[in-house]
Amino acid sequence: MDRRRLLFVGTYTPDSEPPGGGQGIHRVWFDPMTGEMADGGVAAHTTGPSFLAYRADPPTVYAVNEREKGTVTAWRIDADAVLAELGQAPTGGASPCHVLATDTALTVTNYANGVVDLFALAADGAPVEGERFAHTGSGPVTDRQEGSHAHSAVAVDPLHVLVADLGTDELRVIREGEQTGTIVLPPGTGPRHAAVAGEHVYVAGELDSRVHVLRWDGDTGTAEYLGAEHATGEQAAGTNFPGEILAHADRVYVSNRGADVISTLAVRDGGARLEHLANTPAGGAWPRNFTVVRGHRDEPDHLVVAAQNGDALAALLIDAKTGVPSDTGHRLPISAPVCVLPVPINRIRRAARD
Repeated sequence: MDRRRLLFVGTYTPDSEPPGGGQGIHRVWFDPMTGEMADGGVAAHTTGPSFLAYRADPPTVYAVNEREKGTVTAWRIDADAVLAELGQAPTGGASPCHVLATDTALTVTNYANGVVDLFALAADGAPVEGERFAHTGSGPVTDRQEGSHAHSAVAVDPLHVLVADLGTDELRVIREGEQTGTIVLPPGTGPRHAAVAGEHVYVAGELDSRVHVLRWDGDTGTAEYLGAEHATGEQAAGTNFPGEILAHADRVYVSNRGADVISTLAVRDGGARLEHLANTPAGGAWPRNFTVVRGHRDEPDHLVVAAQNGDALAALLIDAKTGVPSDTGHRLPISAPVCVLPVPINRIRRAARD
């Protein structure tokens, strides 16, 4: 049995905004025992696929195309890890930078004008234009917060999606296709991405270099603000810019651009508090995004980091006892990598045989 895991890697391309040297969506094979990575070629030549998402039924990969006239594109994936395009739809603004896929819909955030798009899905998984939400507001960091900048979306429960708006220091609440309210964060936070663990939401502040903790209440569609911890363990606003944030077991991991480290934070007090544990070199410059590759049976867990300005993927091994990652030394050169998406290829292969 082939134990290798499939990763799709989104890149900035010469025709994206901002431009980069990538070729689209790259296919990567990952060895879960050693952390070694092998180049599987370009899976899809497409403009600026800066964020990717996966939907299991039917097996579909989605990408935003980050450019002035933004689009979102869908592909069917087969048992050979080949992508076949299903369709493309325009987004409601410039620079779409994130896509969230659920069983029934896509949520796309457009950074430049703050518009959030909700796409219905056709039977084959292709996006169908639906609702569109604009937003207004600003923040105290005038060169970054002159207006709304929707940066990401996360499903906090089966009914609600939270949109991190970097420009307005808010989490915008969407319930079943309607924008119902906002959750206000401290001025100058610059919320970029969020991770959900049970009733708690952890928000990476790109502008204040902190991780903010909230307790979510699904009955009311609101959240209680509990506090914050410095992403790297020290005050670094203006020099360090947190990117991705993921919750895994009893740890929260954050990629830090500037410090160029992956920080590990321990979950304390049942999730209500975070404690900074360690900073691990990310394996390359400007670690924009990363993913957890979970081990099966005797396999360890890893982080795979997209070092945007280092033009490489780096594999980090997660210590089973401490939860702190360390560098495996394994790298895979890819130009301008900005998103890493694990796809359950062995599950897709089993389904194809049945």
